[in-house]
Formats: sequence, C-alpha cells, structure tokens
Amino acid sequence: MKRTSLLFSVLMGISLFSCSDDPSTENPGTEVPRLNITFIMDADAGRLDNLGNPASVPEGNAAQSPDFNVLGLHFIGLYADQFTPYDEGVTIVSTATTGSGGALAIDFDSEVFFNEEINTLSVPLSHVTAGTYEYFRASVGYQKYKIVYNLEGAETEIPDWPEGVDDNIDVDGFVASFLGYNTYIGSYVIEDQTVSVNGNKAQGYFGLETKGNIQGFAFIQLTQGNAPQTTVPNPISDTSPVPEGSCVVTGQFPSALVIPANATEDINIEVVISINNSFEWEDGNGNGKFEPLLGETVVDMGTRGVFPSEVD
Repeated sequence: MKRTSLLFSVLMGISLFSCSDDPSTENPGTEVPRLNITFIMDADAGRLDNLGNPASVPEGNAAQSPDFNVLGLHFIGLYADQFTPYDEGVTIVSTATTGSGGALAIDFDSEVFFNEEINTLSVPLSHVTAGTYEYFRASVGYQKYKIVYNLEGAETEIPDWPEGVDDNIDVDGFVASFLGYNTYIGSYVIEDQTVSVNGNKAQGYFGLETKGNIQGFAFIQLTQGNAPQTTVPNPISDTSPVPEGSCVVTGQFPSALVIPANATEDINIEVVISINNSFEWEDGNGNGKFEPLLGETVVDMGTRGVFPSEVD
C-alpha cells in the first residue's frame, strides 16, 4: 500500500487560536488534552466520484497515482450530521482570503502546508466545541507531486532535440496544482523553476516542470495549464452541499466522533485522503501513457475521497 505522510507547517493567516489563549503556553510545562489530526495520502484508498460513489477511470482516459510531496489546506471542519450546512460546522482551521487579485480568493501563502516529515496537526481540545460529529471536511487548496509522462513528440516540440534520439522516453514531471475555488498567487516554486503569477487563478490551474538529460542533451520544460474538472467527493451533497467550485472534500466517520466537555485525554483522528488514480488525462492513443507533447490533456487532478476515523 502506498501511503505518504505529510508535514503541517502552520503559516500566517490561520484562524486557529492565539498563543495567549493556549493553556499550554500560559503555563509552560502543563500538558493539556489535544485533538490530533493525522493525514495520510493513500493510493490504495477508495476512488470516488463527486457524489461519493465508487468510480473507475472512464473509457478513453488514463490515470496514475502521483507521488506526493506537498499538500495545502484552506479549511478543516467537523459536522454533526448530514443536515448540517457547510457554514455551520465547527471550524478547526480556516486560512486567510484576500481581494488583492480582484475577486475574493484563498491567499496561497497563508494555506496550511505539509510534507513528508511530520503529518499531524494538533490543537487544544478546549478550543473545539464539545459535541458528536459524524462528518469531516477539508478544503484542499494546493497539491505538489511527481508524475511520470512520456516524451513522445519531443522531436517536433522541443527546440534543439538531438537528431536521431528516440523520444519515446518516460521522464519525471513535477506538478503544482491549485484546487481552491479561486487562489491569489504571488509566485510558487515547482521543483527548480519559480513561476510568478501576482494574481488570481481559478480552480484547476497547474504548472508542470520537467528536467532531464537525454544522451547528453539537457532540457527543462515548464508548462502551465488548466484542468477542466476537479473531483470533489461529497456523499451528502443532497443535504449539505459545498460552495460551488470549491474543493471541499467530505468523509464520514465509521463511528461518530465524540468531543466531550472538559476532556481529560487526547483524541486522535486519522484522515486518509485518496490519491487513487487521481491524476487523469485524455489518452488519445489508448496506450496508458501521459503524452502531453502529442496533445494529450489533463482532465482531472482532484483527490478521490476522504476517510476519517478515530484511532487509539
């Protein structure tokens, strides 16, 4: 099973709690019970559609499970039941928005980012409203990962491609994708390349960087594009829809999560996010290889499900 643990790096602009309000900082050395949320990216988790139903890769398309590096979240929330409106859940994290690019947008630099080193977000339970919660939601704003694609077509599309060198070669491509409804981006780094935007980008925008050395020919390719579709599984869309165009994924606890008043022990949640064939493209020649230089285009790069559970 391919499971990737990721590190939360809490940046400026997160509406969580202030240090002065955290009992553990007011009284150094005092331990307080906490809500610990551990995120795991899993290529073998269920692959779902927008309604939370099992979904296979459509005929005419192909897909792969990416190798994750960084993921950014804009929002984390708990919901009592399937009838709780999106804006009436209990917020655990909500990062900043900005109008710097015109329309209101997620501030990319303020998202919660995580990578492979540490994979747990921890908040004092005293800052979480006591209650019983059946559903978990998270707004996925950013993904950075590695895929494999084929250079077929390089002979005609890449300047100075060496004559006589076969371009039927698989290479690693590094993808930075933005899944929020609208994101204000100053700049971002894919692998080695920095892309300056200084404006808003709608859901589905991505950058793809490739670098390699083919028989002595060194090349770097940087491509930007837009995926026309982003899957956002929500099994309770009929009773509790999420904002249109957002990337708020919804998952149900196997047994309802209980946050007691005046908790005395930690509560631990594991949240599995499915990346099962989450990078999907239009496979023009049906060979199962992503060949963007032949005109094959990305059709979906959303996550494919979220599965929360309480663990010991």
